[in-house]
Amino acid sequence: MPVSHRAPRLPIALLALAAVSLAAPTSRAAAPELVAVADIGFTDSSGEPADQRGAHETRRIALTQEVRGGVGQDGKLRSLPLGCDGACRLDAQGVEALRQRAKAEGARFLLVGSVHKMSTLVLSMRVAVLDAATGKLLFERLLSFRGDNDAGWQHAGDYVAREVAQALPPA
Repeated sequence: MPVSHRAPRLPIALLALAAVSLAAPTSRAAAPELVAVADIGFTDSSGEPADQRGAHETRRIALTQEVRGGVGQDGKLRSLPLGCDGACRLDAQGVEALRQRAKAEGARFLLVGSVHKMSTLVLSMRVAVLDAATGKLLFERLLSFRGDNDAGWQHAGDYVAREVAQALPPA
């Protein structure tokens, strides 16, 4: 009687399962870290006679949106809007309240900031990022920018978002 040299048959379901497990990635990409971005503040000590409150409020809101949108551009971070019915208070009590809100909403970081208009052409922006769990300061910058116009404010927002995204520690 002839001897058969056939390989043993594996059930089709077992073969399909093996193929799927080999094709599946062995590690998953980390989820983006959540950054709570508080409404950016604004003060004006320029002494200019023209009332520019409306224009500054519009630019403040656009700047806040620019920072929120820009922080997550690289996919490492995801922005969580943290509104304050206008600009957020940035004194010790205000920042602590924001930190507690950020922590309660699952954010790892809290970004706060404010723009100060010193003269017709010169503005400064202070930005800080805190660890939402501990309050530890992780990042702080005092930036100067020229141009109290839409382009100047947008450039400042772009720059801040890039700096924050590059500076924050990975997961």
